[in-house]
Amino acid sequence: MNAEQLLELVAQGEGARVEFKSSFQKETIETLASFANAQGGSVLQGVNDAGQIVGVTIQTETVQGWINQCKQITSPRIVPEVELVPVGRKTVAVMRVDEYPIKPVA
Repeated sequence: MNAEQLLELVAQGEGARVEFKSSFQKETIETLASFANAQGGSVLQGVNDAGQIVGVTIQTETVQGWINQCKQITSPRIVPEVELVPVGRKTVAVMRVDEYPIKPVA
């Protein structure tokens, strides 16, 4: 995803498959779990509720730390795909999850 595509997604606003978070927090993991239990979706970290790009601070182990927290807190484990998208001088982290596969009952 490039900056233009991200801005188009932000302009559409939050919905059933997109949520904005200004920073990584417990609610981020809860939202990812909700998306995994539905049709999948994306959390845009670094975008506030008003749709403004506020950015996130990324250091060496930041993304891996987020992924580890998601895996530790969820069951079955959620392992989000994380893409860092630069927008001007700020960075937005796009965390995506797919819908959990439903296993047939034998």
